[in-house]
Amino acid sequence: MIYMFNCRLRYYNGNYDNFVKNHAIDNEAQQKKYEAEQKKLEDMRLFIERNSSGNQAKQAQSRQKEMDKMIAAGLTEAVVPEAEVTFKFEDCGKLPPPVMQFDKVSFHYPTTPDKVIYDEIELGIDCDSRVALVGPNGAGKSTLVKLMKGELTPTDGAIRKHRHLKIAAFTQHSAEMLDEDSSALAWMIKQFPVEYDDEDRDARKAAGQHENRMRGRLAAFGITGKESTSPMRYLSDGQKSRICFAHAATCRSHIILLDEPTNHLDIASIDALADALRRWDGGVVLVSHDFRLIGQVARDIWECRD
Repeated sequence: MIYMFNCRLRYYNGNYDNFVKNHAIDNEAQQKKYEAEQKKLEDMRLFIERNSSGNQAKQAQSRQKEMDKMIAAGLTEAVVPEAEVTFKFEDCGKLPPPVMQFDKVSFHYPTTPDKVIYDEIELGIDCDSRVALVGPNGAGKSTLVKLMKGELTPTDGAIRKHRHLKIAAFTQHSAEMLDEDSSALAWMIKQFPVEYDDEDRDARKAAGQHENRMRGRLAAFGITGKESTSPMRYLSDGQKSRICFAHAATCRSHIILLDEPTNHLDIASIDALADALRRWDGGVVLVSHDFRLIGQVARDIWECRD
């Protein structure tokens, strides 16, 4: 692992988990060395101030030379804490099960009626579900997610949903819904509008409060400052993914469907996403090849094959 911080590189043997452990040890050692050096310098300064003249003047001069030599050689820097990555989903309030039930659902695409992807499957998703869908490409994982979302209709059987169920989704193509000429903040306000009369002072105040809430939602996924007010075409794919997560989180859904959510996320963001999903009170269906995320989130593994 090669770690870049403050325009410097540090090299670590082993995998990412070893890096996290050893980097923390290095930081602790560096901070202790920094504090010891600063204490020694302060003691020297006090001695020099008190003894610049008199019987111990020569010793003060010697301390001054030692201090100058230490500074010239370069002092240890204090450890600068890194910005912590945290995500947060709005709690939704649980619905009583069954929230979503597949009743002998079969499906094939109209253009390939001889290729049945699902044949009379029965399954259930509740607000406590933490499911990972795994399997090779083309096995039908994304098709199952589209059936859950309602983008596809079963060819046979029925999908029964709680009448108050709200579903949010993040897919590999979620960024396509973003308006690249708009800022993230303006787009979020447009997605979650509040109605008010321009002549109503209280309503304008409410609109300002709503804007602050949308800033907070974006900030909860690491989109702050100029990132939230610049046109989204200038943002990276990872930043656009975070905006899509902020949108999904603000929907206050009971179930979130995640189809390959880690494609543009760094490891710290993947860990932050996993932590946010563990703390959230809704149901999760996750399609991913990222075993780091699966291992932290999933309680059930559903394999798509044959």
